[in-house]
Amino acid sequence: MTPDYLLGVIYVAAAPVEACIALVLTFLLHRLLSTLRLYRWIWHGVLFDTALFVVVWAALVLVLPPQFAGYHP
Repeated sequence: MTPDYLLGVIYVAAAPVEACIALVLTFLLHRLLSTLRLYRWIWHGVLFDTALFVVVWAALVLVLPPQFAGYHP
């Protein structure tokens, strides 16, 4: 069964919700890495940010569904 989230009375697919959460977390990690000046050691910043987003999203997909996802009755 495909996981989705119940927002009020509307079922929302899990992918867009998790992607938005991953985007916010990736932005926060980007700010942290920039503040620590670690981007000077990274060859291609945009490529690294994209890979970081994919890794964070994959981690969310593996962690969130068992805990927070609602399923159709």
